[in-house]
Amino acid sequence: MSYYDKKYIKGEHKKHECKEDCKKHEEKDDCKMEHHKHYEEEEKGLLTEFDVDQFPAVPVSSTAIPNLNDAIAEVEVCVDDRSDRVALDATIEWQPDSVSLVGLALGILLQILRTLGISIPLAVPATFRIWRKGSTGTVLISEKTDSSSLAGISILTPLSAAGAGLGVSILFSRITTSIHAVDTNPPLGENEYFLTIDLGPFNLVLTGLTPPADAALAPLSTIDIDRTNVISYTFTASEIEAN
Repeated sequence: MSYYDKKYIKGEHKKHECKEDCKKHEEKDDCKMEHHKHYEEEEKGLLTEFDVDQFPAVPVSSTAIPNLNDAIAEVEVCVDDRSDRVALDATIEWQPDSVSLVGLALGILLQILRTLGISIPLAVPATFRIWRKGSTGTVLISEKTDSSSLAGISILTPLSAAGAGLGVSILFSRITTSIHAVDTNPPLGENEYFLTIDLGPFNLVLTGLTPPADAALAPLSTIDIDRTNVISYTFTASEIEAN
């Protein structure tokens, strides 16, 4: 248990202590405060050496806009040395919603087969991002994409003798995604890390379809992924001292 955790358990404000101690630490090249000596002694032996090689470098360039209010999970750590790094691990179990399609099954299939340029993906991608919110603003630490493939088709309504009225529900697989990333240059002080999920690159092209195929396949264009598709998760952040 670290010095800050002990003080937090005793009822003192952890975030305030972190910020104040970091300020004092910055003011002195050689920190001689007694609690820093104890803190450094406690951290010895926890991890003898740690190295990382990752691409792209942190912070990751992105045009995505972070919606931290809709994050899956949030963790925070106090960084007290400029040489510290933060190891981040996330495991997310998720599943897209099923999609119901109703229409003339045979006619739609024939029209799709003779229409050039139609692209109907058989998997739904999700993009996971880890954001850091600290004294220098909000930046992207890691971005990974995983996909849930077609798991099955459920018949909703039977096909009539005239070949009409068939309704089906497309089911997608339950997926477990794991992410490991390292914030190699976190700013001093309290740093919050957020885990988010969004729909990934989804190449659905229905241009050229005419009724009834366009109406029957329209629900595919409404597919989305957000935190409601998350079944379970674990998100951790570990402060790692310099080697």
